[in-house]
Amino acid sequence: MPDFLTQKSTNNYEFLNAKECLNILSDQEKQELVDNKTDIVFEAGEIIIKRGALANNVLYITEGLVKLEIINDKKPYTIGLTQPHSFIGIVCCFAFKKFDFKATALEKTKVSFISMDIIEKFIKTNGDFALNLIKHMSGVSNGVFHRITSLSQKNIDGALSLVLLEFEKIYNSSSFIIPTNRTELAKMLGYSKESVINTLSKFNKEKIIKVSDRKIEILSLKKLKQISKLG
Repeated sequence: MPDFLTQKSTNNYEFLNAKECLNILSDQEKQELVDNKTDIVFEAGEIIIKRGALANNVLYITEGLVKLEIINDKKPYTIGLTQPHSFIGIVCCFAFKKFDFKATALEKTKVSFISMDIIEKFIKTNGDFALNLIKHMSGVSNGVFHRITSLSQKNIDGALSLVLLEFEKIYNSSSFIIPTNRTELAKMLGYSKESVINTLSKFNKEKIIKVSDRKIEILSLKKLKQISKLG
């Protein structure tokens, strides 16, 4: 069986992740899923899902990083960054016939397009899978709510700290390359490009981080966490 169906998750999630949902399927169901999926590779910057596209598939990331955006009052808002072994926008897939969000690859990303008919079949015939999927969707929704409310209550220092800590967790390293330019980073935070540049410069001068173009090295994780809580 493919790795994304058989390898046990090593990530420390507070909720049941997508890989664990798929692992509950029987061998026969896993094979049926494999027979009804298509793998597509997207380069950084490519749109994976256009808002308004038909929701005919459930999308599962095997490699890369994806940004999810919704439109509110004609303005885009980033609602999450989706990592490998996760579904893309799973909480919206069953509620609407069309996707109500936009998904963009932030780096080279491999996505499995799984037929919605197959997933719905498994939900109806495999109670354990259905229950685990509900648990997973509940956890995802909770994470989205917390992310949105946390960012909305922060000034630029706090918001930027939260996102830098998010990237630190995603890449599992205190040193990483931000997969966006300053303009896109500003859009993710809901602040101006100038505010982001000035705050990065301030953090750099205060030796909280070391900035070199898109490369960020967190020098004081403790201070960054403090700012994320108090900012």
